[in-house]
Amino acid sequence: MLETSNIFCTGGAGTLGRAIAQRRKKEGWTGKLTVYSTSNHNHDSMRKLYPDVQFVQGDIRNPETLFNAMVGHDIVLHLAAVKVIPDSEYWTIDTIDVNVNGSLNVCQQAISANIQHVLGISTDKACHPANAYGATKLLMEKLFQEYSRIGSDTKFHLVRYGNVLESSSSVLEAWKSSVAAGFPIKITDSTMTRFWLSPQQAVDMVIASLEFETGWVYIPKMKALSIGQLAEYVIGDGKEVGYKKIPLRPGEKMHETLLTIEEAKNAFNFDGYFVIQPSTAEATPYHLFPRVPYTSDTAPELTRDELMELLKNE
Repeated sequence: MLETSNIFCTGGAGTLGRAIAQRRKKEGWTGKLTVYSTSNHNHDSMRKLYPDVQFVQGDIRNPETLFNAMVGHDIVLHLAAVKVIPDSEYWTIDTIDVNVNGSLNVCQQAISANIQHVLGISTDKACHPANAYGATKLLMEKLFQEYSRIGSDTKFHLVRYGNVLESSSSVLEAWKSSVAAGFPIKITDSTMTRFWLSPQQAVDMVIASLEFETGWVYIPKMKALSIGQLAEYVIGDGKEVGYKKIPLRPGEKMHETLLTIEEAKNAFNFDGYFVIQPSTAEATPYHLFPRVPYTSDTAPELTRDELMELLKNE
């Protein structure tokens, strides 16, 4: 679907937007790609690699700018968000404004602009949220599902996944900076677990999610790894790593969840992924059984070779 469509990416100057531009260039997608974000600096650096991409400075909280830039596209990939958990705890009002009110603008303007498909990028933090970021992403999911019910020609899709390796503000980025400066890396708890994926894996998930019904949430069955093992594999080259222990950050969990017990009654279980109908849909007789959550402390564990393959990001 993406290969021949005109694509509009909110927050497209970030890690996922760059991965989409990279895939488009590598595979020769024929539709145009427009990156819409507030980051002129990122636009400049990205333009050098992808000169045929169109860049628009704009904020998703501004409906006029958003609509004007969105017109003429087929698909909207809504990537823009405040995503750093401690920042969302300290600056909750702004987080709500971007992640909820901005997402509402995206939905409204997509219908006005006659967009065919809109995809919202969600997160495991939306499951039983313990922080403002997760709570706003849960609300974003609910907004998309409400818009999926109003009967417009625009279809609304959702994908929910975990932590993108080496994205901006990621733990690997912080660790590598510490090592380069000659400082010990910082870890809150080595037994903390997270779901991990590469930017190009995220692109695959974006592509897959657009094939499902409007209002459904596509959830890949991701593998997980503890923070301690991640440090050993990446920083220690397979050996145990010394680190400075720090307290849990505001809003931080020990483990993450991609599918909750409560969602299982509306979930379809397939090889490699789940899809969840909206909570307002009638429960299917083919629901997930037994009803169990999908969590990072019980999910299959990434091997070192698998992690190294993800880090190639090819």
